Amino acid sequence: IKGKRLVKGTQFENLVDVGDPLSQAMIYDAQGADEIIVVDIDASREGRMINTGIINEMINRCRLPISAGGGIKSVKDALKCFEAGADKIVVNTSALLNPFLIKEMADEFGSQSVVVSVDVRKNSAGNYDIYAFSGRKKMEQNLKDHISMVIGQGAGEIIVTSIDREGSLSGFDRELYQRLEDITKVPIIASGGAGCYDDLVKIFTETNCDACAVGKMLFLRDYDIVRIKSYLKGKKIPVRDA
Repeated sequence: IKGKRLVKGTQFENLVDVGDPLSQAMIYDAQGADEIIVVDIDASREGRMINTGIINEMINRCRLPISAGGGIKSVKDALKCFEAGADKIVVNTSALLNPFLIKEMADEFGSQSVVVSVDVRKNSAGNYDIYAFSGRKKMEQNLKDHISMVIGQGAGEIIVTSIDREGSLSGFDRELYQRLEDITKVPIIASGGAGCYDDLVKIFTETNCDACAVGKMLFLRDYDIVRIKSYLKGKKIPVRDA
């Protein structure tokens, strides 16, 4: 979200308003989505945290779990999200700036409630660089080292987003997730690039990812959660009933 509106773009740029966050959350809830990840893309850059009022509205109108992120810099910030009704909090930039934050949150709320999000771009050498502040600043941390560190600190899930593929509808960067298979001890969520049914099938059959995030595909193409889950079931991929 940006402000109080739902937006989608490409590679975190060229954002287009695609509607009201609450209305879309209710649609996904009715269709049987497993959970919704709500991230305020301007929060960390503007030095504030996500608007918890939006979280509360979703919780009051939807049954599915809500993961909330954007500008969460402390245990106090996380507590505000949980008090608003969030099931999990998502930490990105702050996990890079404060390596002890994830342990503090996991100790306070439990690892099952703490998700770390990592945004990456592939560089000219074929390796992956981490970016913070909604993809605006390249960081020095090594991708595998950073993920191993936050898992050791108590992160219960990791969302890895390919900025190069984000909003492209061109398929997930499966090589990215294959490179992480030897270090991950917690669920990995693939994000960035979902554009068709086969993209979803491949991320589950060619990598060890436990879940995937779908965004733009639901807005610009003729797909919905019910049909996606039905297709995956037909390919013998385990999914929760819609």
